[in-house]
Amino acid sequence: CKGHRLVSQQNVKVSVNMITYNHAPYIARAIEGVLQQETSFPYELVIGEDCSTDGTRDIVLEYQSRHPDVIRVVTSDQNVGAIRNEDRVALASQGQYVAYCEGDDYWHRRDKLQRQVDFMESHPECGLVYCDYDRHVVETGETIHEYLKSNGKTPPQPIQMTDILTGRAGILSCTVLARRELIDDIRNADPHLYRDTGFPMTDTQLWAEVSHVAAVHRIDESLATHQILTESLAHSRDRRKELSFWIANAEMCLYLCKKYDLPNPIREMHESTWRCLTLKLAFLERREDLAELVKTRAPGLSAKEWLWYQGTKRRA
Repeated sequence: CKGHRLVSQQNVKVSVNMITYNHAPYIARAIEGVLQQETSFPYELVIGEDCSTDGTRDIVLEYQSRHPDVIRVVTSDQNVGAIRNEDRVALASQGQYVAYCEGDDYWHRRDKLQRQVDFMESHPECGLVYCDYDRHVVETGETIHEYLKSNGKTPPQPIQMTDILTGRAGILSCTVLARRELIDDIRNADPHLYRDTGFPMTDTQLWAEVSHVAAVHRIDESLATHQILTESLAHSRDRRKELSFWIANAEMCLYLCKKYDLPNPIREMHESTWRCLTLKLAFLERREDLAELVKTRAPGLSAKEWLWYQGTKRRA
């Protein structure tokens, strides 16, 4: 049966969190992927619409009017950014479990929620379950099915924090279902990590911290599709914007390395990434102060890093 006919909000088993901003070409497919779920339990879809300028709000409000028993739209009169949008959707969620699907991704399997909830119900030690996914590049139309399997990403079980912070685990938001109480506790325990706009990503640190206190399991089948857009937080034609995002990601990983005293090779990997990306940004922006910050923090620059450093001073 389709389990999205709710008697009351207290009966919700899963809250699906969907944040969206300027996703008009994709949001309907994302919503339909949730509505098509065939489950034995009731679920809700909480959409955080962040004052889009392309008609996304009209689309999500139309869906809410047609499915008021399933969909709740959370919005405001002004843009709040991805971090605060994620936060207000989390606060509005009421399910025992929480699943994620951003407005430009979608679930292509009708049994995605049912399979993940079944696994969690039979494995109380598990805090998070995710799955493989298809990767679709919108601009070229290229699709890689079972992306993790095709790239040989098979981390050992149980999945450790180091697997997540090195990218070996390959966890994406659209593939995750987790215990909501656990997620709420983790987010509330470290406001700097989850509410500081200096960390623009909203997910990697969450999966990493879940792995510290509970088991993380992967279903080795593709149940969702991740779309690569021309413009997003992590991908952009503006090289400066993209570099800034990945510099912040490296800083977030270093924060977790310090917080959990992770092995030196993990810390050194992220330090190296931070140095390289920051020097590239300094070069592009002609910022000697930023280059000097890197040199002060890491006096022993590699030959390539030294060239980037010198490039901020001498524009050949």
